[in-house]
Amino acid sequence: MRSISTQFRKVTPVLLISWIVTTLTLLISIFVSINKDIELDNFTQDPNAQFNAPFYVGFFSNVGIMIWSAALSICFYGAWRTDAKTDKRAQEFLIFSGLITMLMTFDDLFQLHELVFPKYLSISENMVYLTYLNIYMIYFIRFRRQLLNSDFIVLGIAFFLLGLSTIIDILPLPIEKDTFLEDAIKLLGAITWLIYFVRTADEVVEKNNVK
Repeated sequence: MRSISTQFRKVTPVLLISWIVTTLTLLISIFVSINKDIELDNFTQDPNAQFNAPFYVGFFSNVGIMIWSAALSICFYGAWRTDAKTDKRAQEFLIFSGLITMLMTFDDLFQLHELVFPKYLSISENMVYLTYLNIYMIYFIRFRRQLLNSDFIVLGIAFFLLGLSTIIDILPLPIEKDTFLEDAIKLLGAITWLIYFVRTADEVVEKNNVK
């Protein structure tokens, strides 16, 4: 049985860092609440409860966030399990993949390109799309070897579905505007993205442990 002192010694740094980050986030929320005259409940309460909406409102959007979160967690965990001395580039690949997935998670969760950047930061939606495109291009160029040695066809399908969802969102179509099709395709893209990184992170960790 693991002793209590051993447990405290190992978990205390992790707990302290997690609690400090969480506390700072809560303090920032309190500061914004006071200065912008926003009710504090707006930051903590579930949106459905806040607006008295049915439980199923935003169901697939929430599922999508869970899928993105799972993918970024897998990337970071895979990077943590990879020894930089054995394969530094593979570790960097998983770290950058996790960061890109985190960006996509935050964009989906907080509507960054649709609302936050255009409305609150005066950055046009097209500029945001262009920035994202440049980030993806740098990612592809820097880690092209790792990508080509993986099941890249799966990642390609994910990008195709996510890109198709974006096209449906920004281009005028000869049909009545309906976000269901856009969101359904985006959900399929997110699931495919998760599948790719589950397989890829597993392969990286397995090869690293064999070495």
